[in-house]
Amino acid sequence: MKIPVFDISLNSNEKKFIRDVIKKNNYTSGPYIKKFENEFGKINNSKFNISTSNGTNALHLCCKAIGIKEGDEVLVSSSTNMASAFSIIYCGGVPIPIDINNETWQIDPYLVEKKITKKTKAIMVVHLFGQSVEMDLILKIAKKYKLKIIEDCAEAHGVFYKNKHVGNFGDVAAYSFYFNKSITSGEGGMVSTNSKRIYEFVKSYKNLCYGKKERFLHSGVGFNYRLSNLHSSLGYGITKNFKNILKKKNSIYNYYVSKLKNIKGIDIPKISKNTSTYVMWVFNISLNNKFPLSRDELLKKLYKKGIETRKAFAPINYQDILIKKFKGKFNKSDCKNANYIMNNGFYLPSGNNIKKKEINFICDQIRLLSLK
Repeated sequence: MKIPVFDISLNSNEKKFIRDVIKKNNYTSGPYIKKFENEFGKINNSKFNISTSNGTNALHLCCKAIGIKEGDEVLVSSSTNMASAFSIIYCGGVPIPIDINNETWQIDPYLVEKKITKKTKAIMVVHLFGQSVEMDLILKIAKKYKLKIIEDCAEAHGVFYKNKHVGNFGDVAAYSFYFNKSITSGEGGMVSTNSKRIYEFVKSYKNLCYGKKERFLHSGVGFNYRLSNLHSSLGYGITKNFKNILKKKNSIYNYYVSKLKNIKGIDIPKISKNTSTYVMWVFNISLNNKFPLSRDELLKKLYKKGIETRKAFAPINYQDILIKKFKGKFNKSDCKNANYIMNNGFYLPSGNNIKKKEINFICDQIRLLSLK
């Protein structure tokens, strides 16, 4: 038995849309790009949605659109995929890591204000693992110091905070449609905003800033961040099926919780109190000192049983290349909660096709190992 961390299977509609692209030979440009953008807009309720070739490019465009430039500091959750930090650096900015709440694994809003300096330009909140950051205090701080807000929603498709979809609280938001996301186009991203100015900016800059009157007289130094019609056909099909995906994801989450909640040494992150709609991205847990094995020892034993897992992110403050690049801004001893999750956190198989008998097998193995 081999149980992958992620998997995907296509229904007949999704296959039909892909075959349509192949039949019409319009792999690059075509109608599915706009269809995907519009269909995704029905989920996130943002006024403007602009597809990109991946989530990292989407974040880069977000930073560019709000004017991040050389030396600007952007406060960001330390526990995140490095795409969040790199997108800031692409614009010449400096990512300033903020520790996470040890119960929810989300950026701790009570630590944000302490890190604000004269160089601070924006806050990048990362809605991790299918739940939302506590946005109320973030919004108050941003207003007080006149800071821009970027929302990294790569792992938060369909997630609502106080009955409002994440991505609609700040100036601009980015989504990822990588293979392992709740909605996937194989590879892809989306920039979402309610600002016409940002929409026009991103629409131009993702497409090489082609001239409006004369195509090859460019209006700026743009990027080739376009999403293809082929990728969009997959994204469109899966987005149309999102209600079923959401139901399946949360069924997997609830079943895992029921099987693991009473095992000594296992900590399951709490869902933040104002996340009104939670959508599991992956089932993430951590081990405490009551578990008889270290995280790495457990993962090795699970792998021998055919159970794939993935370790939690190494935080921004722990990246040697960034400590060296931004000497004096942060160090490895910062962000103790993010460091703890790096060493003790991991994800269990969470693909849409996972069966209850597979979850039973995974949880039984963990339970047996907890008794040693």
